[in-house]
Amino acid sequence: MNESRDWTVYDRPDLRAGFGTTVGSSCEVMLALDGMHCAACASRATKQLSGQASDIHINVAARTARFRFDPRTTRLSALLAALDGAGLDPRILASENSAERDKKARRMAFARIGVATICAMQVMMLAWPTYFVADIDAGTKALLRGAQLVLSIPGVLWAGWPFFANAWRAIRSRRLDMDVPVALALSTAFAASTVRVLLGSGELYFDTATMFVWFLTVGRYLEGRSRARASERLRLLAGRRALTAQRRINGQVETIPIGQLTLGDVAVVAPGDTVPADGTLLERAAELDEALLSGESRPQLRQPGQTLLAGTLNLGSAPLLLKVERLGANTVLAQITQLLDHGETRKPKLQQFADRIAGHFIAAVLALAAIGAALALFRGASGDVAFGIALAVLVASCPCALSLAVPVALAAATSRLARGGVLVANASALQPLATIDHVLFDKTGTLTDNRMQLIQILPLAGGDSATLVRIAAALERGSRHPLASAFADIATPLQAGQLTHVAGSGISGIIAGQRYRLGALDAAPVPVGLPPGFASPADATVIALSDDQQPLALFVIGARLRAEATAVAAELRRRGLRLELLSGDAEDAVHAVAQAVGIDDWRARQTPAAKLARLQALRADGHRLLAVGDGLNDAPLLAAADVSACMPQGAALTQSKADLLLLGDTLSLLPLTLDVARATQARIRENLWWALGYNLLVLPLAMSGTLPPWLAAAGMSASSLLVVGNALRLERLPSPPSLAS
Repeated sequence: MNESRDWTVYDRPDLRAGFGTTVGSSCEVMLALDGMHCAACASRATKQLSGQASDIHINVAARTARFRFDPRTTRLSALLAALDGAGLDPRILASENSAERDKKARRMAFARIGVATICAMQVMMLAWPTYFVADIDAGTKALLRGAQLVLSIPGVLWAGWPFFANAWRAIRSRRLDMDVPVALALSTAFAASTVRVLLGSGELYFDTATMFVWFLTVGRYLEGRSRARASERLRLLAGRRALTAQRRINGQVETIPIGQLTLGDVAVVAPGDTVPADGTLLERAAELDEALLSGESRPQLRQPGQTLLAGTLNLGSAPLLLKVERLGANTVLAQITQLLDHGETRKPKLQQFADRIAGHFIAAVLALAAIGAALALFRGASGDVAFGIALAVLVASCPCALSLAVPVALAAATSRLARGGVLVANASALQPLATIDHVLFDKTGTLTDNRMQLIQILPLAGGDSATLVRIAAALERGSRHPLASAFADIATPLQAGQLTHVAGSGISGIIAGQRYRLGALDAAPVPVGLPPGFASPADATVIALSDDQQPLALFVIGARLRAEATAVAAELRRRGLRLELLSGDAEDAVHAVAQAVGIDDWRARQTPAAKLARLQALRADGHRLLAVGDGLNDAPLLAAADVSACMPQGAALTQSKADLLLLGDTLSLLPLTLDVARATQARIRENLWWALGYNLLVLPLAMSGTLPPWLAAAGMSASSLLVVGNALRLERLPSPPSLAS
C-alpha cells in the first residue's frame, strides 16, 4: 500500500481509453491485485468495489480483478484508492512499468527473508542454552533472554510486518483471512515473551515467532512466484495492450494516446514495439512475435496486405506501417484476454466448495485455539502449556492450502494449454473433459482446412499447365473468394488489369493484352467440353479458364484434409475415445474424409438439428461427449456437448460459445488438451485430499500439546507450498511425442 499515491491520473479519459474497454456507457477495466493471497482477500476486494462497480470478477490464482463502472458517476481513482486502502495493492494492467515494480517488490521480499533468516538463526542459537543447560547463572540467563528480545524486534516486527498490516486491514473491513490467525499468533507470542523478559521469568517463544516469520516469508515468496508463473499468460496478454501509438499524418509521425487512434489511420510500429491495433500491413514484409496469441514460438513472417494483430511484437530492424482496421475491444488481443479472464474467473463446483470451507475454517481455527487452551487448563496444565497449545493451533492451521487446491491447478492447466495454443474459455470444462469417452467431429473447416487446394489441372487446348496456372493466379490475386485460396501460394510474374467480378459467375481481366475469364463452367463465354470419362471427385468444384475464343483449362479445386487429422485421430483412439464424423456434406465426400482419417462411424447430410439429435441419443446411452466444430453451423452441437472445442476461423471470438478455442488452428492440440484435463483432475483430487488430511492430522496434535509451535509453523508453510508445487507439475506436461512441434 502506498498512502501518498495519487490515483487521479487514471480519471483522464484519454489515458483510460488505453486500458479500459467501453461497454455502452460503462468502462471495463482489469487490475492486478498484488496484495491478494486467498479467498478472503477476494471477498474484501469485492466488498470495496460493490455499490460503485458491476460485473465484478475476482481471480485469486491470477491475482486480478475485472469490473465495470460508469465514469459519469464513479471515479476510477476512488475505486483504486479503496482497494489500496484495503491492502490489496491495485495495479492497472498495461498502464505502468510492471517489470520495475516487480523488481522492487522482489528486492523488498528478499530483504525481509534475509532479516528473518539472520534473526531466526541467532534467536535459536541464544535460546538453545536455556533449553539444554541447567546451571546457567541468573545474569547470563537474563542477558540471553534480553538478546532474544532485541533480535526478535526486526525479525518479527519488520520482516513480518506485511502479515500484521494485512490482518489489520482485514479486521478493519470486518473480514477474516489467512493473515488474521498468523498475526494473532505472532503478536501473542512476541507480546507474551516480551512481558516475561521484563518480569524475568516464564517460557519464551521468540524462537517460534522468528522461525514462523521465516517460514511464512519464504513460503509466501515462493507461492507468489509459483502462482504468477501459473497465470502469467493472462497478465502478459493484458500487459501487451499499448497505452500510446505512433500515427503518421501528412508525412509526420506523432505519438498519441491509444484512445485517439481511429479506423483508417496509418500507425507506425518501431522495432521492438507492440502493434497497437489490428490492421493491414503496408509497404514491407514484417517479422513478428505472435507467441502470446497463437502459441507459435517461432517468429512469423507477414507480407504486405496481410493482417497484423494487436499485441504482437515487431522483431525486425525497421519500422512498420499499419492501416488500422480494429481497435480496443474489437481486436483479437482484447477478445482473447477477455475470454481467458472470463474462463479463469468461472469457479468450478469443487473450487466453490473449497472456498466455503476455507472461509469458515479461519473462524473455526480461532475457536479451536481457545478450546485447546481451555481444555489444557481444565486438565490442570500450567498457563505456559495452555498458551503453547493455543499458539500451535494458530500456526498449524492451513485453510490457504484448501483455497489454493483448485484455482492454482486450473491456472497451471490453462497456462500450459495457452502456451500450446489452446485458449480455455471456460476453466470449468477441464473437469468434465477428463471423463470424455466420445468425440464428435464436424468435417468442413475442422477435419479439412479452410483453405482450398488445387487437386487437378486439365489443359483443354494443348497449353502448358504451369502457364495456365499462373494466368489463373494472376486473375485471383487479391480476391477474397474461398476458391481463390487454391491459387494463393502460386508465384506469378503476370499482372491482370481491368478485373471484373460477377457474383456466381467468376472473374475476368486482361493479361498481356488478352482477356481471360475464370469461373463456373455454365457461365463461360464459350461452351466447355469435358474430357471423355472425366468425373469430378467428391466434394470438389470444377472451374474453367477461357479466353474469348476457346476454353483453355479446367481446374479441380477441393477442400484440403488437415495434415495432422489422421495422426490426431490415432492419438485420440489410443486414449480410449470413440470418434464419429457428422457432416452436412454428401455421402461420397464424407466417406472419403472419414476413410482418410480413419473414422469408422460417420453420418452425411446432417442438419444442425440432426447433429443435435445424434448427440442427445449418445448421451442417453451414457456417453460423455466432446464436440469439435468450426462454430458457424455447429452452434447447437457445441452448446449442447459436455465440452466443446472450436477452430479459430469459425466465428468471432466474442460470439463463440465453445469451452476451448484452438488458436493454433490445428487439431494436434486436442490430445494435449485431453492429457492436461486428466492430469488436472488428478492434481485437484490430490491437493484437496492433502489439504484436508493435513488439517485433520495436525490440529488434533496441536490441541493435545503433542505438536510444538515451531514444528507447526514449518508444517503450515510446507502444506501450502506442496499444494502449489503439485499443481505446477502441470506446467511441465509434455506434448504427445508424435504430435510435438
